[in-house]
Parts: sequence; C-alpha cells; structure tokens
Amino acid sequence: MAASFDLIFLDSGECKGWEDQAIEAISKAEAVIVYDRNSCEQSDNAKWEIEKAQEVKLPIIDISPTDTYSDVCSKLKPIYDLEEEFSACFKSKDGGDLLELYKIMIESSESLIQRRQRTNAFFIATIGSLLAIAGLLVKAGALNSGTIWLLYGFAVVGLLLCNSWRNLIDNYGKLNKAKFDVILRLERDLGARIYEAEWVSLGKGLRPKKYKSFTSTEKNVPLYFGLLIIVLTIIAVVWQAKG
Repeated sequence: MAASFDLIFLDSGECKGWEDQAIEAISKAEAVIVYDRNSCEQSDNAKWEIEKAQEVKLPIIDISPTDTYSDVCSKLKPIYDLEEEFSACFKSKDGGDLLELYKIMIESSESLIQRRQRTNAFFIATIGSLLAIAGLLVKAGALNSGTIWLLYGFAVVGLLLCNSWRNLIDNYGKLNKAKFDVILRLERDLGARIYEAEWVSLGKGLRPKKYKSFTSTEKNVPLYFGLLIIVLTIIAVVWQAKG
C-alpha cells in the first residue's frame, strides 16, 4: 500500500492566519489523520481542527504511537479500497440493459478522446500564437527597456497555459481510465471481453516496451513547450540587452 501526504506546518504563535490555512487544507483533504488523540485533546488548536473536520464530515483516522505499519494500513485501507462500493454499482443482470450501458460507455469514451484532441489543438494553437507574436515583436525591435515587460507577460501567460494544459491532460487520463474500469467490469457479464483481452495482450500496462499510456506521453508536450518558452525568453532578454 502506498500513499502520499502533503504536510502543512502551522504555527499559531507566528502565523496570524493559521485558522484560514487550516480550513483551506481541511476542505481539500480526503481524510484527517489524528496522531495520538490523547495529546491532541490537550491542545485547544488541535481540538479546533478536529472539530472543523467533523463539521465537514471528513473521515477521521486515529493513529496511536503504538500502532504498527500493518495497523496503520488497515485503518487507511477502507478509505481508498473502493472495490466493494464499485462492484455494488452493477446490479442488473439483464443482457439487453448491460449491452446498452456498454455501448453508452464506449461512446462516452470516444467522445472524451475527441474532446481531449480538441483541447490539445487549442493549447498548441494558442501557445504557438503567443510565441509567434513575441518573436515578431523581438524581430521588429519593438522591445526596449520600457516595453520588455511585454515579453515577460507573454512568457508568464504561456507558462500558465502550459500548466493548465498539463493538468487537463492528467485529468482526461484519469477520467478515461475510470470509464474503461466501468467498461471492463460490464464485459464480465457479456459474452466476450474484447477490451480486457486487448489490455492483457498489451501486458496490462506493466511492460513499457509493449505499451505506454498516451497520458504519460502527452503530459511531456506542455512541459517541453514550457521549457521552450523559458529558453526563448532568456535568449530574447540577452539579445535585447546586447542590442
């Protein structure tokens, strides 16, 4: 079992807005871990944070200093092991209903791929246009000590677009994976499991030489665009300074 944690250290003595930061962190959390409940109960601030988590009905996991690794995993597992809840979503055994649902999910997945392609085309065109305009300004000598901020503005906007693009690709990948989880589950009650067979033939994604996900490849594109923007901005600034 693997899990990642984003640690936020709040000093109520030095940080005036620590309550707002705590509330924001709680609103983004999937669960709240309380380490050593007895000690936390002795702190008014810790009790306040636990109460705020209870108000928004977040799962609260109590971890004791004496808990072993397996104890901690067993307490965290119910939050992330959603197999039973996922399986409970499939009640119907009617072949006709299952086939219609299967078709709907296939169409939904194809529609998502098309939206993903349109999104990629939009960002490529937009970022490409920004680079072209910035290049024309530099070439025309329109940038000087008073207008160099325009170049920085283009660079910042371009980097923000690259970050948004990368996040969208990541979310599209997660959504498409969820759709195929549903498709593969529906196939268990159908006569043939064609997508599952295809996935098995590709090594179930465990062999990069046989198959590498589109998402992992596509996420590199905005990264390369971002690096290109940074490099071109540095070159333009140096060139302008020499001029």
